[in-house]
Amino acid sequence: MPGTLALTDDEALTLRRWSVDEWLSNEAAWTALLARSRADPLFLSWEWLTQWWQCFAGELAAIPQILAFYRGRDLVGVAPLYRRRVMRSGMLPASSVQLMGVSWRDPGPAMSEYLDVVAAEGDAQAVRCACARELLEEATWTEWVIGFTAAGRHWREAFAWLDPKRQYVRDLDRSASYQADLSQGFAAYLRSLGQSTRRSLWGLRRRLAAQAEVRFEVLTAQEIDAGFSDLNRLHQQRWKTPAFVGSRLVFHRNAARRLASRGELVASRLRVGGQVVSVLYDIRKGASQYNISLAFNPAFNRKVSLGLLHLGYAMEAAAECQVATYDLLAGRGQHSDYKRHMSQRVRELSCVQVLRGHLLPQLYRWHDRVRS
Repeated sequence: MPGTLALTDDEALTLRRWSVDEWLSNEAAWTALLARSRADPLFLSWEWLTQWWQCFAGELAAIPQILAFYRGRDLVGVAPLYRRRVMRSGMLPASSVQLMGVSWRDPGPAMSEYLDVVAAEGDAQAVRCACARELLEEATWTEWVIGFTAAGRHWREAFAWLDPKRQYVRDLDRSASYQADLSQGFAAYLRSLGQSTRRSLWGLRRRLAAQAEVRFEVLTAQEIDAGFSDLNRLHQQRWKTPAFVGSRLVFHRNAARRLASRGELVASRLRVGGQVVSVLYDIRKGASQYNISLAFNPAFNRKVSLGLLHLGYAMEAAAECQVATYDLLAGRGQHSDYKRHMSQRVRELSCVQVLRGHLLPQLYRWHDRVRS
């Protein structure tokens, strides 16, 4: 049902709840809004989130709750939410509201970063506040999670007016994502690095080439399935588990095919002596390139890091295509924090959890006091 959310006298927003069918038929409106926003162009894109929903909603038993905010006839914000039943700490049932793109603390569905509302620049905080006010008028949920967001401070500000006796806001799972600056070209980027990192990314190419012919190749659309097979095989060798299986593999294969049709998939393989020794799964959106996954054969040559050398080739090719930011996303390496050494920028991420009801706020307050 449409409703009016008065923020200030001159900032009244009208809410419409989109059905999934309306969402699926509004790609153009969503994409235009995303272009007018500062929201992430990959993880908050229509194609990424609709594909995520179609792959994982069933197994999550998720109920969509897509809030669209208008000023007059103009769409100024969308909050792509869903609701599901969860069990926290193995014994605490909760009715959880989350942003599409992640199922918090659930290893099954694909994980997205930089989650937030999609809102026209200048309207984002008004939309966050309107979203908070709307959901807090509902009595059917006990947990709301904004997962892996770079806007944690803004969400906490949106909740600042809450009655602390009835709700409890937590900021959890802090992490950092790392971005390399390629805006001045690959040579300038290399000069900005420490000697050891520069050597690993670029200087050891000669050593690898002395072993056998080295070939860096970008996958074609026809090679997507083979590329994921190589990625899983190499990931299994290094981490004892494949990178993507089940519905996660379906999600990434489908996303890769869709992106390839738009020239935005830049997955690549590194061959040495004809053998595939490393695979990078990258996606390019405008002037940004995202490294979604990396896998390599750890036993092939222990005197070089195949993963870092492969990243060097990929970043060089990206810079030649006018990519300004190579986003390594969050996460640490197996033995070192290599992303930090490769990057010039860091974005802090966290998950904001709002608890309410008679039981959950009290239990988690006690839990946090004991741990502090």
